[in-house]
This record gives sequence, structure tokens and C-alpha cells, in this order.
Amino acid sequence: MNKTLLCRIGLLSGLLLSELAWSFAAAAPVAADHVEVELVAQNRALVAGDNRLALRIKPEKGWHVYWRNPGDSGLPTKLVWPSLPDGLSAGEIQWPFPEEHTLGDLTNYGYGEDTLLPFSLSVAAGSPSPAALKARAEWLVCADVCIPGKAEVTLDLPVTEQAQADPQWQAAFDRTIAHLPKPAEFQSRFQIDAEEFRLAFDALPGSSEQARFYPYATDLVAHTAQVRNAWSGRSLSLARPLSSYFVQAPESVQGILVLGDGESASAYEFTAGPGTVAPVAASAETPAGTSGSASARGFWFALGFAFIGGLILNLMPCVFPVLSLKALSVMKVQGEAAAEHRRHALSYTAGVVASFLLVAGVLIGLRAGGAALGWGFQLQSPLFVGLLVYVMVALGLSLSGLVQFGTRWMGAGQNLATKPGLSGSFFTGVLAVVVASPCTAPFMGSALGFALTQPAIASLTVFVALALGLAFPFLLLGFVPALAAWLPRPGAWMETLKQLLAFPLYLTAVWLLWVLGGLTDRSGMALALVGLVTLAFGLWLIGQSQKRLAHLVGLIAVIGAVAVLFHPMVRTPSASTKSEPAVGWEPYSDARLAELRAQGKTVFVDFTADWCLTCKVNERIALHSAKAVEAFEKNEVVALVADWTRADPEITAALARYERSGVPLYLVSVKGAEPRVLPQVLTPDLVADAVSGR
Repeated sequence: MNKTLLCRIGLLSGLLLSELAWSFAAAAPVAADHVEVELVAQNRALVAGDNRLALRIKPEKGWHVYWRNPGDSGLPTKLVWPSLPDGLSAGEIQWPFPEEHTLGDLTNYGYGEDTLLPFSLSVAAGSPSPAALKARAEWLVCADVCIPGKAEVTLDLPVTEQAQADPQWQAAFDRTIAHLPKPAEFQSRFQIDAEEFRLAFDALPGSSEQARFYPYATDLVAHTAQVRNAWSGRSLSLARPLSSYFVQAPESVQGILVLGDGESASAYEFTAGPGTVAPVAASAETPAGTSGSASARGFWFALGFAFIGGLILNLMPCVFPVLSLKALSVMKVQGEAAAEHRRHALSYTAGVVASFLLVAGVLIGLRAGGAALGWGFQLQSPLFVGLLVYVMVALGLSLSGLVQFGTRWMGAGQNLATKPGLSGSFFTGVLAVVVASPCTAPFMGSALGFALTQPAIASLTVFVALALGLAFPFLLLGFVPALAAWLPRPGAWMETLKQLLAFPLYLTAVWLLWVLGGLTDRSGMALALVGLVTLAFGLWLIGQSQKRLAHLVGLIAVIGAVAVLFHPMVRTPSASTKSEPAVGWEPYSDARLAELRAQGKTVFVDFTADWCLTCKVNERIALHSAKAVEAFEKNEVVALVADWTRADPEITAALARYERSGVPLYLVSVKGAEPRVLPQVLTPDLVADAVSGR
């Protein structure tokens, strides 16, 4: 065997041994709950000086981990080095620009794909080879729930004079390096005015329709709120509401500006000083009043949530009793022509839409005048609640057959909703909206919160979507007559059913009286009951007797019953009878929440009201359940209750900060972290997991 052949065999053997050694040096990825992590290197060996390595982190599809500023909730990924071989030192993580992840009312910054988080590893000359690297990775991976995780990651690399690129990771490192923010060479400045943060950039490297700003500070801006952009040549101005946890203006603002989209996007790291930034006008190009695809998506999501929320409202206990009235009218006319079905459906829908638009107009007008109001604010008025009690009882008496309303002036009042004609359908829709006001169905809270922070046209559009959702079942029945075949045929049994359906209305009246007692006191509730009996007597006289004197006495009785609601004991909300929190719960205040978070406590906040049925169901089933109580005790949770039964400006402002216009709203802050919003329908497991940080 000649020397050339021996040399070739030796070289081949060396290469094979090198590849084998490298395969053993590269540790296998660590698989954890919904995520995979490992240490990787750009080169196959370390050299004296700076070397680029990375923590590779790969969430499962639909899950994400967090950037250095996680946004409304979450924790940034960490890489902790308990010890390093002599002569080696590791730098901080260098963060590629993040993606936005939105869930309900929360917006987070992070990564949902296979991602490298690079860092620099400095190697001193003469360091021993191989270098055994061992670190602890810590992360939080989230979808609709969050799971904290940690793992030990290792990597053994030889130390050589010349490094060779690792083809397995070179392309991934190239993409990551392209997404690392570059030092900004352009000018930037910021201004904080009232409740808004504004930022301006001059002489940018080109203009782009896509511009995103990610601050390093977590408490500077409201992450969920829409950003307004305004381009002028190569100059850009951005505006965004301040965070609810903003305290004072900083000396400088650091963050990154991302221009462009997709693989062509470029990120720039900047430090802005204080200066003058002109106000940024809302764009007229998108319905939500903001520019950019994110705002358009937010608007369409709000429309979808509003429609679904309106649909679910049909099943809520505060709406269902009134819908029984409409069910009766549908069964009575099912033998009529298809055109008549459509007219009834459209009339009912018109009543619902008109009522929602009226409520929206009032809310928008009052908010423009500086009033702090939200969905269901009517139920904070004892007078309104008392009138609603009267309406429920009057309708119930009519269904029970104890009161017969004729075609006189009374037919324009209590009988409107029970009339068989188109006007009856219209006013049934009106009444459905009136009694729906204390209910906030799932999906509805986010949509309403979004609507009430947008320009008038966008707000009204969202309210129309909500109205169409509420009216949709009857609208469908009217335009698809075949569905009427599933309804039972009219007959004598309908009179019995009509009388039976009066009892849900009476129960609704009982609940409203309980709400009234909470707004005033027992004396106010008792006086309202006297007025209710007087009303029933007056209606009975008007409906049963044909004598003018009886009608006159009945009319006086009705007027007297209504006058009772204006008595100070009923009309004026009592400040001294605010319901006490349950045992172990404290009254909410912004200052108390901030104090507890500063102490690193885990806090649960329940935004509720006596007239909110969803709130009461959640309290019974979830918040006061044995499992939730045990989790509260185990995690030393401080529970706060924000009672919105009566108007409270501080609570209204807190709801607005989370873009909610009504209750329920549930917040959890684990060990001082940024509060996260829980779903509107709770379970014991969901509450226990939330306060445990899962």
C-alpha cells in the first residue's frame, strides 16, 4: 500500500472522527411542555475573542414565548449561567424584533415560531479545550393558558485557532442577525401630553406603510390600544395612549422601530429625548379611525365579537323572559304568508337596532361631554330600575290574564310589546335591549370596550353588529319559513303557555327589586313595593272595568305609583349602604392594587355589580368555590372586589383602561406582574390555575 493511499485513508478517518465527535458534542434538544429548547452555535468550534451562540426555542403551533418587554402580560425568556469554564464569559441575549400576539384584551410581544435568541460568548486566549457549556433556560409559554418552564441546556465545543461555520445552523443565524435591531442613525424625540405618548422620527431610511414601535419599558404605553401613524416624506410620527401604570415622564425613551413587513422588515434601536411632537390625527382610511392593518383587523374582530356576543345574549337570563313574548307572537302568525313573517322579523330587528343605536348615541354623547359611563350604567339609577320593575310586572299581569289592556292609550304603553302586529314586534325588540343592558355576554365585553374608544362611526357600526346578533334568531326564522315547521301548531294550549311565561317576568321583577334594595336600602325597596301594588291596582281597574270613574281612579293610581319612584328614599342612591365585600375580600382602589403589586403579592380583582347576573353566577360557581378558596389560601392571594353597582368614577376609569365598558372583568397579577385579563365565564379550575401562575 503506497504512502498516498495511506494519507487519504488517514485524512478520511480524521474527517469521520471529527464528524462523530461533533455529533456527540451537540446535545439533543430538551422537550418540555409545548416548547423545545437547546443551545446552538454559529460555528463548530470556539475561537479566541467573541463567538456567536444562541438559545434555540421552538414553541408548538398556537403557542408563543416572550420578548424582553412581554407587553400586557408574560415574562421574558432568560438564560442563566451558574458557572462557566475559566476564560469564558457570556453576554446578554440579543433580541430579534418580536411579533404581536393578541388574546382578548391582551397584546403581547414574543415569538410563535422556531426562534434563535443569540448572545456573545467571549473566549480568552489559551482557554482549555473542549469548553463544556451549561446554562439554565427559563421561559413562559402561552396560548389561552400560560405554562412556566425551565431546563438545563448544555453544549460542548472545542477551542481552535480557526472556526468553521456549522451548515446546520448558518441559515438560521443569518435570518436572526437580519432581524436584530441596528443602531439608529436618524433623529428621534418624544412628547407626553395628558394621557398620550407621541414619538417622532426624522430622516428615516425610506418610508413604509408598515411601521411598528416596541418600547423597552413595560409601563409606558397601552399595548392593546391602536397606534396612529402619520408619514410626511421620510418623517414619521406615532401616537399611542399611555399605560394605566404610567407614573412619570422618563428622561429618555428606548425601544425599536420596525419598518416594512415580513422578511424585508428592518429594525432600528433608538434612544429618544424629550421634544415637541405635533398631535397625530386619526386616519379616515380605516373604520376604526387608525392606520395600519392591525387596526383594521381589530375592527373586524370587534364586529365579529359583537355579533357573537349579541347572539349569546338571547340565552342570558335577563333577556330570555322577554323573548318568550316574541315566541308567542311567532307561533300565532306561523300560518301567515312568508312575506308577513319577513315583515315581523324586520320589525323586531328594527326595534333592536334602533334601541342599540339610541344607547350608543347616549353613551358616545355623554363620553364626549366628559362623563365616565359604561354598558349597563342605567342599572346604577334607582329610578330606571324602579321603572323596569313596573314594566316587568305589568307585562306579567297581562300574560297572566289578570289585566286586560284595550286599544286605548294604555295600548301604547305596556301593551306595545304584546301586540300581535308589527308594532308589537318592534317594541318587543326595544324591550329586549332594555333588559339586556345588565348583561355582558362572552365576547361582548371586548367588542363594547373597543367600540367606546373609537370614533363615532366605528362605535355605531359595532353596536349595529351587536344588535344584529341579538335579532338574528328571529331574523332567520322570518326569512327561512321552513324553520317554523319545527314550532308547535297554534292551539288552546297557547293560553296556558302564555300564563306560564308570566312567571319568568315576575322573577325578573324580583331580581330588579333586589338590585333596587342594593342601590338604596330596605326602606327604599319597601316603598317601591308599595308603588308596585298601587300600579297593579290601577292597571286592574283600567283593564277590568268599563266605568269612567273606575278608569279615572285607576289612572290616578298608576300616576301615584310612578310618583313613588321619585320619592327621595327611592330616587337617591345611598352611599351608606354599599354592600360589604365577602369575607377575605377587600374593597378595590387603584392605590391598593399598586401597593400590593409593589410588594410582589399575587392579586385577584373582581369587577362586579349586583345587577350583573353573569357576575353573580361566576361568584357562586367559581370565585367562592372550595377549589378557588384553597388556591387563594395556598398562593396567599389578596382578593379585591370593585363593586360597580353604583356609579364609581375610579372603577369606571379602571374598566376603561382595559378597554371594557361593563362588568364582569377579572384581573390576576401573579407576584406583582402586569395584570392579565381572565375570560368572562369562570370555572374553579380556571381561577385556581390563574392565581397559581399557570
